[in-house]
Amino acid sequence: MKKINLETADLMAAKMRSEYLRISSSEPVNMKTTLRQLNILTLYRPLSDELFGFSLVTSDRQHRFMLVNSNSTRGRQHFTIAHELYHLYFDENPKPHFCGVSNLADPAERSANLFASALLMPKDGLLQNISASELSSKEVNVDTLLRLEQLYGISHRTLVVRLKELHVITPSYAETMLGLTITQESLSRGYDLALYYKGNEGLIIGDFGSKARRLFDEDRISEGHYLELLNLIGYGKSEDCVRC
Repeated sequence: MKKINLETADLMAAKMRSEYLRISSSEPVNMKTTLRQLNILTLYRPLSDELFGFSLVTSDRQHRFMLVNSNSTRGRQHFTIAHELYHLYFDENPKPHFCGVSNLADPAERSANLFASALLMPKDGLLQNISASELSSKEVNVDTLLRLEQLYGISHRTLVVRLKELHVITPSYAETMLGLTITQESLSRGYDLALYYKGNEGLIIGDFGSKARRLFDEDRISEGHYLELLNLIGYGKSEDCVRC
Protein backbone atom coordinates (compact mmCIF):
# COMPACT_ATOMS: atom_id res chain seq x y z
CA MET A 1 0.00 0.00 0.00
CA LYS A 2 1.22 3.47 -0.85
CA LYS A 3 2.00 5.90 1.94
CA ILE A 4 -1.13 7.75 3.02
CA ASN A 5 -1.42 11.40 3.99
CA LEU A 6 -3.21 13.07 6.88
CA GLU A 7 -6.49 13.50 4.99
CA THR A 8 -6.56 9.88 3.84
CA ALA A 9 -5.81 8.70 7.37
CA ASP A 10 -8.82 10.68 8.63
CA LEU A 11 -11.04 9.07 6.00
CA MET A 12 -9.83 5.57 6.81
CA ALA A 13 -10.32 6.16 10.52
CA ALA A 14 -13.83 7.44 9.85
CA LYS A 15 -14.52 4.26 7.87
CA MET A 16 -13.31 2.11 10.77
CA ARG A 17 -15.50 4.07 13.18
CA SER A 18 -18.67 3.96 11.09
CA GLU A 19 -18.48 0.53 9.42
CA TYR A 20 -16.71 -1.58 12.03
CA LEU A 21 -17.18 0.10 15.41
CA ARG A 22 -20.53 1.83 14.85
CA ILE A 23 -19.56 4.97 16.74
CA SER A 24 -19.69 8.65 15.89
CA SER A 25 -16.93 10.73 14.35
CA SER A 26 -16.02 12.36 17.66
CA GLU A 27 -16.46 9.96 20.58
CA PRO A 28 -13.53 8.19 22.27
CA VAL A 29 -12.62 4.63 21.26
CA ASN A 30 -12.27 2.12 24.08
CA MET A 31 -9.56 -0.10 22.65
CA LYS A 32 -10.35 -3.18 24.75
CA THR A 33 -14.01 -2.96 23.82
CA THR A 34 -12.90 -2.61 20.19
CA LEU A 35 -10.79 -5.76 20.39
CA ARG A 36 -13.74 -7.68 21.83
CA GLN A 37 -16.15 -6.23 19.30
CA LEU A 38 -13.90 -7.23 16.41
CA ASN A 39 -13.16 -10.60 18.04
CA ILE A 40 -9.39 -10.16 17.85
CA LEU A 41 -7.55 -12.57 20.10
CA THR A 42 -5.16 -10.33 22.00
CA LEU A 43 -2.46 -11.13 24.52
CA TYR A 44 -0.69 -8.58 26.71
CA ARG A 45 2.81 -9.82 27.46
CA PRO A 46 6.06 -8.15 28.62
CA LEU A 47 8.31 -7.61 25.60
CA SER A 48 11.56 -5.77 25.04
CA ASP A 49 11.62 -1.98 24.91
CA GLU A 50 12.35 -2.25 21.20
CA LEU A 51 9.03 -3.92 20.38
CA PHE A 52 5.58 -2.36 20.79
CA GLY A 53 3.45 -5.20 19.43
CA PHE A 54 2.71 -7.81 16.81
CA SER A 55 -0.29 -8.69 14.64
CA LEU A 56 -1.31 -11.50 12.33
CA VAL A 57 -4.34 -12.10 10.10
CA THR A 58 -5.16 -15.27 8.18
CA SER A 59 -5.20 -15.10 4.38
CA ASP A 60 -9.01 -15.25 4.34
CA ARG A 61 -9.11 -12.39 6.90
CA GLN A 62 -11.41 -14.44 9.12
CA HIS A 63 -9.11 -14.69 12.14
CA ARG A 64 -6.93 -11.98 13.66
CA PHE A 65 -4.36 -12.02 16.46
CA MET A 66 -2.54 -9.26 18.32
CA LEU A 67 0.27 -9.17 20.87
CA VAL A 68 0.71 -6.00 22.93
CA ASN A 69 3.74 -5.10 25.03
CA SER A 70 2.55 -4.81 28.64
CA ASN A 71 5.80 -3.03 29.50
CA SER A 72 4.62 -0.06 27.43
CA THR A 73 2.54 2.63 29.10
CA ARG A 74 -1.21 2.18 28.78
CA GLY A 75 -1.36 5.20 26.49
CA ARG A 76 1.27 3.64 24.25
CA GLN A 77 -0.62 0.31 24.33
CA HIS A 78 -3.76 2.02 23.02
CA PHE A 79 -1.75 3.56 20.19
CA THR A 80 -0.14 0.20 19.38
CA ILE A 81 -3.55 -1.46 19.12
CA ALA A 82 -4.85 1.28 16.80
CA HIS A 83 -1.64 1.01 14.75
CA GLU A 84 -2.06 -2.75 14.36
CA LEU A 85 -5.71 -2.33 13.33
CA TYR A 86 -4.42 -0.52 10.25
CA HIS A 87 -2.31 -3.54 9.30
CA LEU A 88 -5.09 -6.01 10.10
CA TYR A 89 -7.82 -4.22 8.13
CA PHE A 90 -6.18 -2.02 5.51
CA ASP A 91 -2.96 -3.70 4.41
CA GLU A 92 -3.48 -5.04 0.87
CA ASN A 93 -1.17 -8.01 1.46
CA PRO A 94 -1.67 -9.14 5.07
CA LYS A 95 1.34 -10.76 6.68
CA PRO A 96 2.78 -11.12 10.18
CA HIS A 97 3.72 -7.66 11.35
CA PHE A 98 6.09 -6.52 14.06
CA CYS A 99 5.81 -2.94 15.30
CA GLY A 100 9.02 -1.72 16.86
CA VAL A 101 11.57 1.04 17.14
CA SER A 102 13.64 -0.33 14.26
CA ASN A 103 10.98 0.19 11.57
CA LEU A 104 9.47 3.54 12.59
CA ALA A 105 10.80 5.23 9.45
CA ASP A 106 9.16 2.72 7.10
CA PRO A 107 6.43 4.38 4.94
CA ALA A 108 3.89 1.71 5.88
CA GLU A 109 4.61 2.28 9.56
CA ARG A 110 4.23 6.02 9.20
CA SER A 111 0.89 5.45 7.46
CA ALA A 112 -0.23 3.18 10.29
CA ASN A 113 0.77 5.83 12.80
CA LEU A 114 -1.26 8.48 10.98
CA PHE A 115 -4.25 6.15 10.99
CA ALA A 116 -3.83 5.36 14.68
CA SER A 117 -3.71 9.05 15.56
CA ALA A 118 -6.82 9.76 13.51
CA LEU A 119 -8.72 6.83 15.03
CA LEU A 120 -7.81 7.62 18.63
CA MET A 121 -7.99 11.41 18.34
CA PRO A 122 -10.69 12.35 15.81
CA LYS A 123 -10.38 15.88 14.54
CA ASP A 124 -14.05 16.66 15.25
CA GLY A 125 -13.76 15.48 18.82
CA LEU A 126 -10.58 17.42 19.51
CA LEU A 127 -11.94 20.67 18.12
CA GLN A 128 -15.16 20.30 20.11
CA ASN A 129 -13.14 20.15 23.32
CA ILE A 130 -10.80 23.08 22.66
CA SER A 131 -11.97 26.63 23.35
CA ALA A 132 -12.25 29.27 20.65
CA SER A 133 -9.56 31.37 22.32
CA GLU A 134 -7.12 28.44 22.34
CA LEU A 135 -7.84 27.70 18.68
CA SER A 136 -7.33 31.35 17.82
CA SER A 137 -4.02 31.64 19.69
CA LYS A 138 -2.86 28.17 18.55
CA GLU A 139 -1.88 27.48 22.16
CA VAL A 140 -3.87 24.77 23.94
CA ASN A 141 -3.29 25.07 27.68
CA VAL A 142 -2.08 22.25 29.90
CA ASP A 143 -5.46 21.74 31.57
CA THR A 144 -7.10 21.15 28.20
CA LEU A 145 -4.31 18.82 27.09
CA LEU A 146 -4.65 16.71 30.21
CA ARG A 147 -8.42 16.54 29.85
CA LEU A 148 -8.07 15.38 26.24
CA GLU A 149 -5.44 12.78 27.15
CA GLN A 150 -7.71 11.29 29.79
CA LEU A 151 -10.78 11.47 27.53
CA TYR A 152 -9.15 9.73 24.57
CA GLY A 153 -6.76 7.49 26.52
CA ILE A 154 -3.61 8.62 24.76
CA SER A 155 -0.12 9.67 25.77
CA HIS A 156 0.90 13.29 26.11
CA ARG A 157 3.37 13.13 23.25
CA THR A 158 0.87 11.48 20.92
CA LEU A 159 -1.69 14.22 21.56
CA VAL A 160 0.78 17.07 21.12
CA VAL A 161 2.05 15.64 17.82
CA ARG A 162 -1.52 15.19 16.55
CA LEU A 163 -2.45 18.78 17.43
CA LYS A 164 0.68 20.02 15.68
CA GLU A 165 -0.11 17.99 12.55
CA LEU A 166 -3.64 19.45 12.50
CA HIS A 167 -2.14 22.96 12.87
CA VAL A 168 -4.11 23.47 16.07
CA ILE A 169 -0.87 24.45 17.83
CA THR A 170 2.36 25.84 16.46
CA PRO A 171 5.57 23.77 16.22
CA SER A 172 7.29 25.99 18.80
CA TYR A 173 4.41 25.64 21.25
CA ALA A 174 4.42 21.88 20.68
CA GLU A 175 8.08 21.74 21.68
CA THR A 176 7.28 23.64 24.87
CA MET A 177 4.49 21.22 25.74
CA LEU A 178 6.68 18.20 25.01
CA GLY A 179 9.16 19.54 27.55
CA LEU A 180 6.66 19.16 30.41
CA THR A 181 6.90 16.41 32.99
CA ILE A 182 3.37 15.27 32.36
CA THR A 183 3.07 12.99 35.39
CA GLN A 184 3.81 15.93 37.68
CA GLU A 185 1.35 18.13 35.82
CA SER A 186 -1.31 15.42 36.07
CA LEU A 187 -0.67 14.71 39.74
CA SER A 188 -0.90 18.38 40.68
CA ARG A 189 -4.36 18.50 39.06
CA GLY A 190 -5.66 15.30 40.63
CA TYR A 191 -5.70 13.09 37.55
CA ASP A 192 -5.27 9.32 37.62
CA LEU A 193 -1.72 8.51 36.51
CA ALA A 194 -2.47 4.97 35.25
CA LEU A 195 -2.45 6.18 31.65
CA TYR A 196 1.23 7.08 31.91
CA TYR A 197 2.42 3.80 33.39
CA LYS A 198 2.67 0.21 32.19
CA GLY A 199 0.04 -2.39 32.99
CA ASN A 200 -2.26 -5.21 31.82
CA GLU A 201 0.42 -7.90 32.01
CA GLY A 202 -1.12 -11.30 31.41
CA LEU A 203 -4.44 -9.96 30.14
CA ILE A 204 -6.17 -12.00 27.41
CA ILE A 205 -8.95 -10.66 25.22
CA GLY A 206 -10.86 -12.99 22.93
CA ASP A 207 -12.58 -16.37 22.84
CA PHE A 208 -9.55 -18.67 22.88
CA GLY A 209 -10.63 -20.11 26.24
CA SER A 210 -14.21 -20.63 25.06
CA LYS A 211 -13.04 -22.51 21.99
CA ALA A 212 -10.75 -24.67 24.09
CA ARG A 213 -13.63 -25.44 26.47
CA ARG A 214 -15.88 -26.36 23.54
CA LEU A 215 -13.28 -28.83 22.27
CA PHE A 216 -13.07 -30.35 25.75
CA ASP A 217 -16.84 -30.56 26.19
CA GLU A 218 -17.11 -32.29 22.81
CA ASP A 219 -14.46 -34.83 23.90
CA ARG A 220 -12.17 -33.70 21.09
CA ILE A 221 -9.31 -33.01 23.51
CA SER A 222 -8.40 -34.46 26.89
CA GLU A 223 -8.67 -32.60 30.18
CA GLY A 224 -4.89 -32.42 30.30
CA HIS A 225 -4.74 -30.87 26.85
CA TYR A 226 -7.51 -28.44 27.79
CA LEU A 227 -5.62 -27.29 30.89
CA GLU A 228 -2.45 -27.05 28.82
CA LEU A 229 -4.21 -24.69 26.41
CA LEU A 230 -5.47 -22.54 29.27
CA ASN A 231 -1.97 -22.39 30.76
CA LEU A 232 -0.66 -21.35 27.36
CA ILE A 233 -2.63 -18.10 27.53
CA GLY A 234 -2.00 -17.62 31.24
CA TYR A 235 -5.61 -18.20 32.25
CA GLY A 236 -6.45 -16.87 35.72
CA LYS A 237 -3.18 -14.98 36.20
CA SER A 238 -4.57 -11.46 35.72
CA GLU A 239 -7.71 -9.40 36.06
CA ASP A 240 -9.24 -7.60 33.12
CA CYS A 241 -9.42 -3.87 33.77
CA VAL A 242 -11.85 -2.66 31.12
CA ARG A 243 -11.02 1.01 31.47
CA CYS A 244 -7.23 0.68 31.77
